[in-house]
Amino acid sequence: MPTLFHFPSSSRLQTMASASTGSRVSCGRDISCVPEVADTLAAVAKLGFDFLCMPLFHPRFRREYELDPAKARPGAQTRSDLLLCGRDWNTLIVGKLSPWIETDSELTTERRNSEAALVQELNFCAYLGLPAFMIPLRGPQCANLARVLLNHIHTGHHSSMFWIRVPLLAPEDTREDLVENEPCKQIDDSNSEEKTWGWWHSFRTLCDYNKRICLAIEIGADMPSDTVIDKWLGEPIKAAILPTNIFLTNKKGFPVLSKAHQRIIFRLFKLEAQFIFTGASRHSEKDFRTYLQYLEYLNQNRPAPNAYELFAKGY
Repeated sequence: MPTLFHFPSSSRLQTMASASTGSRVSCGRDISCVPEVADTLAAVAKLGFDFLCMPLFHPRFRREYELDPAKARPGAQTRSDLLLCGRDWNTLIVGKLSPWIETDSELTTERRNSEAALVQELNFCAYLGLPAFMIPLRGPQCANLARVLLNHIHTGHHSSMFWIRVPLLAPEDTREDLVENEPCKQIDDSNSEEKTWGWWHSFRTLCDYNKRICLAIEIGADMPSDTVIDKWLGEPIKAAILPTNIFLTNKKGFPVLSKAHQRIIFRLFKLEAQFIFTGASRHSEKDFRTYLQYLEYLNQNRPAPNAYELFAKGY
């Protein structure tokens, strides 16, 4: 994937040089709805982020391709591409698929409508020349999504990468019963922990292991076992999504991560993964850049690589 460049200013150009050596973590900000692209991009840059993840179409704008009269609705489908220069689209923006699109729905009308909307968003991503486009994987039913995406890759002339967003644990397997003080349900932990890995494995197999389809893992509050984490880290991870609700608060009121989360972050540093922060700040008395500062602190204090890791670096 083309590396997501940093914001072009005199101070940032020096940062770009240090980032190329791996001494700095590349971080992005995920925002669900962006009213003004240029203003939001400037605000994100001011906080110290390197790129912005945003939907290309309004998240609530459900386009209709099957039924009249909405099918013939006139007007623009999304914002103009002239709001940013070509270089900014090419280096600073990661697109996101609209959340309402369900290409594997059992309802024929919804499925066909979602297919048309997906093709439209993929084509607009290619037109803008985005470095990456993020697509969420919500369940094991993904054959139609894989078909449409693979057809787009094979028939288009573009270089965008596709980040498949997959949670480490399925939402239904998170341990909310412990918070509610209810008896723990007897489930097969090994099968539930590998459930989402199975989603990813099925999807990339259907996509014929295409090298432009990579992984963006979403790290939740609950963590799978070390064996399952080892399995995930053997995949082509390009990004890790960090929700703000997984951060704890230290004695001074700053955001920190638990030891379990720190261990997986250290291992992701070795893979040179990019990190994406999502969610509102849960430390309102502190600036949002404290999340970035903490991640940079972890990067500066990560364990030194051993001789084997140094020898195998780059392979």
